[in-house]
Amino acid sequence: MKFDADTPLDSYSLAAMARTEDILSFLVEDLDVVGSKDAYKNILYGVRLIVEGKNRRLSDFSEIINEEEEEENSSKKKSLDSFRINIFRENLIDDIISIIKQNGFKQVNRIVNSTHILIKIPEPTQNQLNEFAGETKRIERSAISRIARIKSDAIQRIKAALEREYIEPHVAVPAKAHLENIQQSAVSEIRLIGLKKRKTLLGRFFSYTDEEEKKLGKKLEKSPHNNLFSN
Repeated sequence: MKFDADTPLDSYSLAAMARTEDILSFLVEDLDVVGSKDAYKNILYGVRLIVEGKNRRLSDFSEIINEEEEEENSSKKKSLDSFRINIFRENLIDDIISIIKQNGFKQVNRIVNSTHILIKIPEPTQNQLNEFAGETKRIERSAISRIARIKSDAIQRIKAALEREYIEPHVAVPAKAHLENIQQSAVSEIRLIGLKKRKTLLGRFFSYTDEEEKKLGKKLEKSPHNNLFSN
């Protein structure tokens, strides 16, 4: 993240900048999961079934196979639209296939002569796409709130340092200005990143909500963030 400053960054601003850059990195990672293959895996982790009269999680009886490890020992090509799970108890396979289908995965097949089942990731419905876009906005708002807390914490530290005469006012004034600039720059980048994710998710169904978002879209076209979430 870059922004213009008339004076060198002080220690408070440098610390705030480092924390802010971490939040931006985590934001991209969190948004990368929304609507992805990993998101569908997370749905599976929450699937429950009744076994021997007890309400259990699917993950108690199965594991999702790590395809990267499998590729090292196999010539099979990694599939981007499906994944495999291994069922620990063979007598539960039919019930588990039925439960998984009830949770929105319509194409679920057992691999012959194995305890593995192959699950094809379904095409998201319009409602699911809207939910993904809503989740993107929620993550975006959360990141903006964390940025605000970083600024607030730093200003409190500056105030305490002034009261204890650890720093002079001529240091505090530009430090506060830097913190304001850092927050504004970070919020702008968060909104650009969030907009790019929503455009990627919704594709041809995307539309701008207002003129302000349209202006943000034009800014996104010239931003390096426009290359995010392309896969």
